[in-house]
Amino acid sequence: MRWVLAITAAACGSSSAHAPDAAAESDAPRAIDAASDASNCPAITRFDPAPAAGVIGSDAPAAGVFDPSIVYPAGASAGAMSYSAVPDQMTIRTHVAVSSDGGATWTEVAEANTPEATTIASSNVTECPGGTCSGNLISEVSSLVYDPTDPDTNAQWKLFAHRYLVGAGVALHYDIGTITLQTAPAPDGPWTAPAKWIGWNSASSYSSTGVQVNANDLAGTADCIALTEPGAIVLPGVLDLAVGCVYLDAGTPRIRIELLRSPDHGASFASVGTLLTPADTACLDPSAGSINGADLFVSGSTEYVAATPSASAGYEGCLVFPITDPVTGTVGKPTRAIAPTGGQFSGACTFADGAGGYALDVGFFQATPPFRIARPGIATP
Repeated sequence: MRWVLAITAAACGSSSAHAPDAAAESDAPRAIDAASDASNCPAITRFDPAPAAGVIGSDAPAAGVFDPSIVYPAGASAGAMSYSAVPDQMTIRTHVAVSSDGGATWTEVAEANTPEATTIASSNVTECPGGTCSGNLISEVSSLVYDPTDPDTNAQWKLFAHRYLVGAGVALHYDIGTITLQTAPAPDGPWTAPAKWIGWNSASSYSSTGVQVNANDLAGTADCIALTEPGAIVLPGVLDLAVGCVYLDAGTPRIRIELLRSPDHGASFASVGTLLTPADTACLDPSAGSINGADLFVSGSTEYVAATPSASAGYEGCLVFPITDPVTGTVGKPTRAIAPTGGQFSGACTFADGAGGYALDVGFFQATPPFRIARPGIATP
């Protein structure tokens, strides 16, 4: 049975007259640097992740579920969630589930994509000896969005994801991939196949050919060697997409978060500016080195971005920043910090008023299954 959800697109107090390329990389608005003033940091809200047994009762892949993205406005009778289903790390794919009880339980209704075995040419002979790499193209870190004004009713549900090559021995070739787009008339599909949508220049032409947008042609992402962890939101007149930009800092790979904007339901994108940089992790981990996993959401009349410090040990909770000017992507100081009591790998976060607030990933690497989605019981931004 097709699920047709009674969801009204969340609106915020922003104007529909958004200006693409409102800020270039050099002068992009940024969050206040919390490292310079401890008063910019909220108290850390800690939660016990032990009860995170999983809320998707009908879906139990061997390694668990991860990467939630929820569409469930306040007052809606039902909501939808995309997430990574993880049989193992070579075969991750995206599933979609629905809930009608405020996000307490979810039922899987669609497998939106599956791994694809392939061999891809690359000039990086260190990673790909002989000039090719073989493995699976997998989709993860998805972002689900409902776009009710898209005149194509079969494309009003949109799913962005990072689809990239995983080689033998779980060799993660993040740069041999693209940000993909899939569309559907409803959460249960039918979903189109993953289309290469936003690419970049890399040692493999796979990442730049056949794409709608090349990130290296845009001002804010010109130096990105890969994009990851897309976070989409529909605002009046535009579709915004926050992306993790992997860049080199004196030869060291780091990740910052850039904001892209589409005035035409995702057909094209332009740079808006930098949302967050590694310095903005200070309230949880000043030495994290990267910030990633952006989730854009609206609660009340305010837009927010949640993001996660990323260090060598993994993800470290979530920080939440208000977007004080949605037109330019200007963000203010963080208003919430979330972390588990036991120091587990945790994050990224997603938020939906109708689903009881926050949900986030928690990694129990010595438990079965190791990947789980937790509801920390935090209902407000």
